[in-house]
Amino acid sequence: MADSAITFDRFIERYPTVSFTKGEIVVFQGETPRNAYVVREGTVKAYNLSVQGDEKPVDFYTSLDIFPVPWAFGKAPNAYFYYEAFTDVTLYTLPRQDFIEFLQGNPDYMYKLLNSFVMGYLGNSMRLNALQHSRASDKLLYTLHYLTLTHGREIGPRQVEITLSLTHQDFANLTGLTRETAATELNKLKTAGVIEYGKHTLYQVELDKLQHVINDQFIADVEASLKQ
Repeated sequence: MADSAITFDRFIERYPTVSFTKGEIVVFQGETPRNAYVVREGTVKAYNLSVQGDEKPVDFYTSLDIFPVPWAFGKAPNAYFYYEAFTDVTLYTLPRQDFIEFLQGNPDYMYKLLNSFVMGYLGNSMRLNALQHSRASDKLLYTLHYLTLTHGREIGPRQVEITLSLTHQDFANLTGLTRETAATELNKLKTAGVIEYGKHTLYQVELDKLQHVINDQFIADVEASLKQ
């Protein structure tokens, strides 16, 4: 049984690690993993493929995130999605039963994990909201909002940097747009001062300007909820 006196980051240090370079598949769709994975360094992307072979991103996993979640909780016999190294990554390999036992003996961590899942639910709700819009500009605006909530860090007053190194193609995959359309709309937002980015720099978002162009009170409510 796991020691209830230690934190998850200390607990996970006892397990071996594996490394993958950017673009390598960690878990294939339909594969039955031998272990769960916990991110030590880097970012892992989960995605599905359309009938046409287009990539459809589902989620991103960063420091101390565990995946595949349904399999780790014993709710799925295999992986529902592809899990790929979005950057070079180092991952802990964690036996599923050890993870379950740690949860059962650590209510504080279980509450923290539940809180993380609620945050993910809110973020994914915003992602769904983005995809339901018909205009390309709205899809990108709401997707940027989703990313600031789920993968953003404050770098100044009402200014957030998205911690994922995203390309125009990544935004196209996230929104279902073509790369050319995504690039055009992102450049419009850059010209308007809503975002700032470069070839080798992360996306920075001016939250007040983003809210102004979206003009949706719901956004302020979600921001407040995620900061609690």
